[in-house]
Amino acid sequence: MGIQAAISYVVYLFINAFTPGPGNILALNTMTNYGWKRGKRLFFGIFTGYYLVQVSVAIFVFGLANFINPIMIILKYAGVIYILWLAYQVVTSNPHIEKKDKQPSFFGYSLFSVEKLV
Repeated sequence: MGIQAAISYVVYLFINAFTPGPGNILALNTMTNYGWKRGKRLFFGIFTGYYLVQVSVAIFVFGLANFINPIMIILKYAGVIYILWLAYQVVTSNPHIEKKDKQPSFFGYSLFSVEKLV
């Protein structure tokens, strides 16, 4: 990985660590209830844990990319063949669309409808 990519990744990590998410909401709630002195350990723990996970994932993906690089051309062509096959299946399919006479109702399409549970 080049130095420019590494610097860009660190900037991304720094910005992403402070965007709203479950950890930041928990830290905000803790600091609101207990103050900065008691909440800063949680905040810095979440911040450090986030960085450790992101850096370990970056190292793993970089190593995996070096390992898988020789078979990438095979995967590329296999993906192209699969997408072309899917496109052929869509073009040659004969969709059978039946018209329903029943009008849609609120309870017929709600998540908690008795009709859907039975």
